[in-house]
Amino acid sequence: MFRQVFTSRFIPEATEAQVHWFNELARMTTTAEAAGTLLEARAHINVTALLGQVAAPTLVLHARQDSVVPLEEGRLLAAGIPGARFVELDSRNHVLLEHEPAWQRFREEVLAFLGGSARGEAHLAALTQRERDIVAALVSGQTNAQIAASLFISDKTVRNTLTRIYGKLGVQSRTQAMALLRGSTPSG
Repeated sequence: MFRQVFTSRFIPEATEAQVHWFNELARMTTTAEAAGTLLEARAHINVTALLGQVAAPTLVLHARQDSVVPLEEGRLLAAGIPGARFVELDSRNHVLLEHEPAWQRFREEVLAFLGGSARGEAHLAALTQRERDIVAALVSGQTNAQIAASLFISDKTVRNTLTRIYGKLGVQSRTQAMALLRGSTPSG
């Protein structure tokens, strides 16, 4: 019963299948005792006084009608962090769903924040077929060693090729490349 209430607060606009998935995720990833401890701790933690010390670039995204964390809390967080950017998303869901318009806005904002664009597909044109194969493996979450084994090349070749790919994509890291290309279809 608690999981159902928890889920209905986090994703009130979920389909029956999504509710089942989230309930199962909650059941498999924590115990009732741990969930209770986390909720209790969350009620007593206040880092507001430390926000001014955050020196990293910060993007705060918050759903307008989030029933888990009020919108004003997101605004407070962004206002307390020097140079932070606040983006309000038109959603009731704390966990955004891929079919809702807020998901696309979330994706665009994160990609822009990471220095990419929502059109990773356009960047693929500059890549060779071998580079596209490596990108496909990268986006699927494979490690360099797994990529090397699946393509019958050395780890060093994967590392060197990834460096070349990052240059062509205009990114600095694996994470940025994955964010840029996550919605693309790198095979082909």
